[in-house]
Amino acid sequence: MAANAHGVIQAIVRALEEPPARERRLRKPTVTISRTIGSGGNYIAERVAAGLGVDLYGSEVINGIAAEANVSPALIAQLEEKLDAVDAWIYSAVFGKHVSRDEYVHFLSTVIRGLYHTGGVIVGRGSHVILAGRDVLRVRIVGSVEACATRLSEDEAMSYAEAKRKVQDSNKRRGKFIWDLFHSRYNDPTNFDLIVNTDYFRKLDEVVDIIMLAVKARGLDRRSQPEEARATDG
Repeated sequence: MAANAHGVIQAIVRALEEPPARERRLRKPTVTISRTIGSGGNYIAERVAAGLGVDLYGSEVINGIAAEANVSPALIAQLEEKLDAVDAWIYSAVFGKHVSRDEYVHFLSTVIRGLYHTGGVIVGRGSHVILAGRDVLRVRIVGSVEACATRLSEDEAMSYAEAKRKVQDSNKRRGKFIWDLFHSRYNDPTNFDLIVNTDYFRKLDEVVDIIMLAVKARGLDRRSQPEEARATDG
């Protein structure tokens, strides 16, 4: 399920107002999903959110940053697209004022750390780096350039050659985004708890099942815990 920006802010405030022990008991599971374009990651994220009964946060994260920075969500999205050649003057041009890279990271981190207290599936935006060390499941969905290009060409009715270029460009841009903002390698396997290559999965719902099992294995889905364990937690 999706959530609007106003609802996100209200949920974060409510969660932060709870006493720490109770907040831990009530917190819904948090899963971060990093994905390569054409890997099926967006579909998988939607199905995981539905299976866990939590909200899915993608564009809502951008809206939250825009609310913090008091600028348009479209301009924030434009900024992220320009990160290949980002510099101080680009921030100034996009925001209409001077906003440093550190300030942008602060806006992004504030929103994602807030979402951690509400629970949910957070797609991309370096959330796996921001929430490292917390009780979340960090998932990476990948695929070979060839397999991702084939899937993308079918889904978006474009030529295979065009889809392949799009996949390669996206991988490069997302990798640079993570490095520029967090100095973290996008393809470092130690940054994730679970990595799934979807090349040979005939049904993406099977990948969803794997992630759901991993959530339970981490003890994050409190619906699967005995009632007495939940009552004494914290």
